[in-house]
Amino acid sequence: MDLKAVKLPKIAIGWRRALIAAGVAAAALLLVFVGWTLFIDYTEERQVAVFGSHVAASEADLFLISGKVSSHMRSRPEYPSVAESDAVMREFAALAEYGRGVTAYHRQIVGADEVPEAYVEAQSAYIRALDHLNRAFSLWSSAAGAYDAKAYAAAGDHLAGADRAWKDYAAAINEYDRELRIAEEGGEIPPA
Repeated sequence: MDLKAVKLPKIAIGWRRALIAAGVAAAALLLVFVGWTLFIDYTEERQVAVFGSHVAASEADLFLISGKVSSHMRSRPEYPSVAESDAVMREFAALAEYGRGVTAYHRQIVGADEVPEAYVEAQSAYIRALDHLNRAFSLWSSAAGAYDAKAYAAAGDHLAGADRAWKDYAAAINEYDRELRIAEEGGEIPPA
């Protein structure tokens, strides 16, 4: 085959057609860029909405548990008999186990959420708060078990640990609130 015989056809494009083609290409690129930007914005807004709904569901469940614990604490007799004390501690243990299950469930749900980068610290703080609360419930359950085994000193130690875990939970919730405000305000630290 003779390579010299193969000739490419000459393409004669005028400057006007070249400008139109360049304009169409630029408009297509602009359209793709705008579309991609809108898609990313929608995705991030959706991720934040899902994360917010999971946190709200978690807070609603934790509010119900808090109400049950408060009601349980208020309903204790002032000078209970041994049988009444045993019943109170069994109910306390059941509430603690229920709280452990609820916090573990919500930790799994919130931890699985995909969030925009601006919300990662808020998500981490909320997960830490759930971990602290789960530890408090675990220690309350251990205290009830120690009480049942008549290991009163150990029960007291577990209750003291639960109080520390509760304080850690409260601090982590404050950190979550702060990180959430930072994420919502675009990365700037809001005034205190």
